[in-house]
Amino acid sequence: MPGRVLVTGGASGIGAETCRVLADADWDVVAADVVAAVDMVSLDVTDEAAWDRVLEDAGPLYGLVNCAGIRTRSSIVDTDLATFQGHMQVNVVGTWLGIRGFLRRHQPGEAGAVVSLSSVNAEIAVPDQAHYVASKGAVSALTRAAAVEAAPLGVRVNAVAPGPVRTPMTAERLGNPEQAAWLAARVPMGRVAEPAEIAEVISFLLSDKASYVTGEVLFTDGGWHGHA
Repeated sequence: MPGRVLVTGGASGIGAETCRVLADADWDVVAADVVAAVDMVSLDVTDEAAWDRVLEDAGPLYGLVNCAGIRTRSSIVDTDLATFQGHMQVNVVGTWLGIRGFLRRHQPGEAGAVVSLSSVNAEIAVPDQAHYVASKGAVSALTRAAAVEAAPLGVRVNAVAPGPVRTPMTAERLGNPEQAAWLAARVPMGRVAEPAEIAEVISFLLSDKASYVTGEVLFTDGGWHGHA
């Protein structure tokens, strides 16, 4: 059943690994990212017109994977408004624009699936990341609301909520022995995830194996959520 799927944030990290895993499973993958790269569609997920252009060019899609996101660290008192708004724009508005554009173009009655990236921190807060935590909480809520509206159209909408994952976004933190030890101690499995472990769950949620799964935020965090 693999068809065409658009993956945002496809240039690195979980997005890049998702593109590889889906391609290996015979999906027709359209990779998009704000970063220019070979075989990569240019897409600023905060740009409504850019979304329209990319979705039209991609043609009929079975699936959409919203992997594009940003994450920075600073306390609430030290975070400026631009940083807070930037996280909302990329992580929330970018995801909403993708879901809206996908549903607008979907043919009612045909199967389809959307998977977005939330985070374990959507429900388990950590210090110095309130702007990120708030944005991922919104992604989880958006996923549930979109699933209710999309179900009559034949589209399933889910999210994956990873714990710590070894990606360029976390490289600096994981490169700090004290921070790496703190993260490992929070995870019952005692380690951070590799991007492929998240990508495989995304692949499952897109597939017919998850045909009765919608409105779910699937924690893929080594047990952190259940252990908190």
